[in-house]
Amino acid sequence: MASTLRQNPWRAYQSLTRQQLRTSRLSSRHLSTTPLRSNASNNPLRSRASAAADLQHAAQAQRRMILSAAGIITCAAGLYGVIKLDLFGLNELDTNKDDKTTPPKNGAMRMDGPVGFTNGGPSLITIKGQDRLEQVPTGTSTIPTFPSTIRLPTPEATEGKQTGDDLAPYAGEEYQLLGLGIRTVSFLSIQVYVVGLYVAKSDITELQRRLLRTAIHPPTTDDDAAISGAGATAATSLVSPERQQLRELLLDPEHGDAAWSAIIKDNGIRTAFRIVPTRNTDFMHLRDGWVRGITARAQAKKTAEPGEFQDESFGSSMNDFKAVFGSGKGKSVPKGQTLVLMRDAHGALDALFQPGADKPVKWMGRVADERISRLVWLNYLAGKNVSSEGARASIVDGLMTIVERPLGTVVQKVI
Repeated sequence: MASTLRQNPWRAYQSLTRQQLRTSRLSSRHLSTTPLRSNASNNPLRSRASAAADLQHAAQAQRRMILSAAGIITCAAGLYGVIKLDLFGLNELDTNKDDKTTPPKNGAMRMDGPVGFTNGGPSLITIKGQDRLEQVPTGTSTIPTFPSTIRLPTPEATEGKQTGDDLAPYAGEEYQLLGLGIRTVSFLSIQVYVVGLYVAKSDITELQRRLLRTAIHPPTTDDDAAISGAGATAATSLVSPERQQLRELLLDPEHGDAAWSAIIKDNGIRTAFRIVPTRNTDFMHLRDGWVRGITARAQAKKTAEPGEFQDESFGSSMNDFKAVFGSGKGKSVPKGQTLVLMRDAHGALDALFQPGADKPVKWMGRVADERISRLVWLNYLAGKNVSSEGARASIVDGLMTIVERPLGTVVQKVI
């Protein structure tokens, strides 16, 4: 065989070539089968660990389904309990509704509408603060609440009283809160006191009548500020667009002064400002702030109302006002103590002071001149700059709840 190959080199070449091809095929077969077997051993579908993980996921899903079912059952039981126990008084409301809709057995016709005037005066449906609360939130933690109603003495109760005399408790007229706010000073908005405006309940109808008159005949030449249309002069309440016109008039920096004066100047409405300091102060400091406001407004009215605030009697009344909070009463007023400025039906101003919740109210003095109390009131209610913008906005909101009701049937809604 070897001699044959030596004699024929070409045949020897072909033989060697076939041997190399056979060798390469065998080696490639071994190389391709080895990784396939190793990959098969690493396939996650054929792994026991993967099967255990699947079982764990299935158990977790089953636990979630059980918890969801328990939550649904608990919620259903809770809803059933709320409905069955009638926690919100729905059955009572339905009973009252049935009573109202059931016709009288005597055959008489019953008319729907507000309760009549049982005592000859207006029927007042009282809402004592927000959500029928006795105390109304003020917006500050120092003095957190204000009473929705207070009792103040009548002018007869202060007759013959001397400065510092105690007044009888639980006597006098009941007053309703219209709105309140916080007096702040400087650009840091440092809180000084909380102030709220109250009105005698028996005077609310007169206040409503004046608000309607001011809305129909505003003290301005701007025709857009007046309510127009058929029946405007006989209006007994204001609808939403008319209330918005009145609101804008009362907040107007130019015409608001005249509008508020038309409401409070004439006799017949008793109001009061209740003031509670949020920090320690004194009567002299409070008095100086009011005096500056009175002086500034009197000077501004020289052109519009010449002579009204420039006579000697006005100067004498200013001295009386200063004397009410004069040097004899220059002691400090700690936070939380109450000061009340009352304006009676004739415009006279009375100052009351209560040094503590469990102490009697003391009478400080009176200024009979109507102009003094009117200018003090305007410091809080009218013009471009007021003592408390928040208080004015809240008071106007309270007045809007009065004029939305028919005249003589008022819902007293505070803030």
